[in-house]
Amino acid sequence: MSNYNFPGAVTGVSVFGNRSNTVSFADKKTSPNVMMFGGDEKYLDLNGYTILSGRNLTLQEVRSGQNVCILGYDVAKKFFDEAPNKAVGKSIRINNLPYLVLGVLDSRGSTFGFSRDNMAIIGYRNMAKNFAGSNASYVLAIKVDDINKMNEAMGEAEALFRGVRKIGIKEESNFVLDKSDSRVEEAMNVTSRLRLAAMVIGLVTLFGAAIGLMNIMLVSVAERTKEVGLIKAIGGKSTVVKKQFLLEAVIISVLGAIFGIILGVLVGNSFAIVLGTGFVVPWNWVLYGILICSAVGLLAGLYPAVKAGKLNPIEALRYE
Repeated sequence: MSNYNFPGAVTGVSVFGNRSNTVSFADKKTSPNVMMFGGDEKYLDLNGYTILSGRNLTLQEVRSGQNVCILGYDVAKKFFDEAPNKAVGKSIRINNLPYLVLGVLDSRGSTFGFSRDNMAIIGYRNMAKNFAGSNASYVLAIKVDDINKMNEAMGEAEALFRGVRKIGIKEESNFVLDKSDSRVEEAMNVTSRLRLAAMVIGLVTLFGAAIGLMNIMLVSVAERTKEVGLIKAIGGKSTVVKKQFLLEAVIISVLGAIFGIILGVLVGNSFAIVLGTGFVVPWNWVLYGILICSAVGLLAGLYPAVKAGKLNPIEALRYE
């Protein structure tokens, strides 16, 4: 990337190792699930990492392929409990190879249940020497100082790299260009699809609940036929009877909504605690839930209420 001189751009080289590495210190050892990344001295800046304690890799350490590393917060915390900064300056072993810890990264939490702190960063040349081999796929990262320059920077990078790869004008590129915001867009698309699926499941559930509630109210009308007949016999109007059954249907539906809201908030925030996010109560969806369930109660109770209102008082009193 030394020939790439786009104004205000920061460039770097990195390579992904794998997700099945083991880190050990003294008599402690991690599970074989530590992620390994090889980078240069710009890797932390390009990927948004900050150092909690210690220092970054230097250009000389990267180029010489020295056995030095930067640990993720969770890895350092496993060895040094509540003081992960004590890992700095210690000699650890990564897959049984000795490494000097230069720094510890600040915690970045979890994404979709996967920790972003269970990792180790080494120099990319050290990665090629000890782990990756010659068939590794390298990433050339570029960060511009102005988002409006991104497309221009990508175009210049593509032109430069096509020259490096000696690709003809009519030939397709044998490498991939990827923008950081494309990953965000992919995540948003996944979230949108999940939301749509949840809405479809919710609508099907509401439809089934409405049918169940209507059947319950029809049974209630049948069991209280004499009661309805008595109300009408002493002067009660059909409107009063209809309102009574509609109100009962709405109350049942709203009680179900309240129970579902409480359960949803408790379960949802239990997952939030596990994933390391904040406690959230979606008040707008709480209101939507109550309104929707009230409407479902009205629709489900409408037919039973009309049926109860049309009962003949004399026949109702004789009903067995």
